[in-house]
Amino acid sequence: MTLLICSCNEKAEKQKPEEISESNIESKAERNTKLELNTDYSISAELFAKDVLKENLRKQTLDITNLEKPIHAQIFENVGLKKIEAYSNKNYPKNSEPNYYEHFTLFVATYQSEINALKTFELIKMTSKENLVEHQLAQKEFVNRVKALNIGAKPGGMIVQSGRQIFSLVKTCRETPIGGTWNDYEKKFIKYLTKRGDEEFKVLNSHCGMNKYELKTIKASR
Repeated sequence: MTLLICSCNEKAEKQKPEEISESNIESKAERNTKLELNTDYSISAELFAKDVLKENLRKQTLDITNLEKPIHAQIFENVGLKKIEAYSNKNYPKNSEPNYYEHFTLFVATYQSEINALKTFELIKMTSKENLVEHQLAQKEFVNRVKALNIGAKPGGMIVQSGRQIFSLVKTCRETPIGGTWNDYEKKFIKYLTKRGDEEFKVLNSHCGMNKYELKTIKASR
């Protein structure tokens, strides 16, 4: 009888490491899921778009391989790019699908990791300093990226990275989609990316007539 009890105890002890191992794997998977959610701000972007566009919201997932996609989407191309989503007003333009920069409200690029997004944002910052005329003989990919950032003098825009996403908020020389100033509109968007509500973000920003992006710091509005 004693031998039987010992045998059972030994068997139970042998099973414990396996049980602990499985538990650790599950815990690690849960942590990874939480970490991924903590670095995924695509839902925040969609909430902003819904707030701005209301019942007129149109959401598209752009085909990364499609050469006919909006030129501006080329700024996001880099290692780790998973998808590009674009939000716009379904009533604009009236007789065609949106394709030009000003047809959209917001672009959202999602990457496999936050590191991929950070590296791409650094590349966009570097590209924003370049003059297209000076790089006509450069590599085609680089020239295309510079062209994609060259939105012209009339529009404006704001590009910001947060978590696994890079966002490009479209601005124009007209009034904002919700009224008020463009500065308030920018801060409203930034607030959707915050956790505390008062964080500061480094952004590439361009106002109407600037013809280029400049690096600046924006604090979310409360």
